[in-house]
Amino acid sequence: MTARSVQMCTCGMLVLCLAALTGCGGATGSGLPETVTVELPDGTTVEVDQGAGVPSLANTIWELFQTTGAGQSLPFVTISFGPEGELERFENNTIASEIFGDTIIFDGSRHNTTQKGLTYAAATFGAETSDSSGFTFEGRLSAFAGPIQAADATATAVATYDPDDPDTVVGTFSFSSRVTVSSVPEGDIDLEFGIIGHRVTD
Repeated sequence: MTARSVQMCTCGMLVLCLAALTGCGGATGSGLPETVTVELPDGTTVEVDQGAGVPSLANTIWELFQTTGAGQSLPFVTISFGPEGELERFENNTIASEIFGDTIIFDGSRHNTTQKGLTYAAATFGAETSDSSGFTFEGRLSAFAGPIQAADATATAVATYDPDDPDTVVGTFSFSSRVTVSSVPEGDIDLEFGIIGHRVTD
């Protein structure tokens, strides 16, 4: 499935949630965990706090491309990292951009989407291997129709640095979403594809 297909499927799922839940009441909050356990490229696992980053990525920006049998596609997202290597935001975003717009902010707080009545909260959890040769970032996102948590999603990037080019990483990107209300059937999505990332600035 292409990045454009991801966008279309996710948009449809979230719009359906919004339509089904308009006018309903419910709980508030971000719906995001404080810690998650992530698997690193070398197979080890580590428990990671919300907002944790990868030091080698501090203050950098990277473009991610989907890889195919014919090579790499156009970039599907640009990722900005903060001073501790924490993933701060998606920019030039093509993943459900009709809902979230060009930017997704991973700060654990509620933000408006482009759809009236629909908000989201997102946070990331990052860690690197002991030899700093690779890393994993797991992003968690909760979507809300008014006060109701309508869906949640997980986006995971697992990558290693190209040993001949520290400005290139290669790995996989996976996306999984689950509708959290029984009134919206068949809204779940699971996909995975290869990626290559290029640093665009220091």
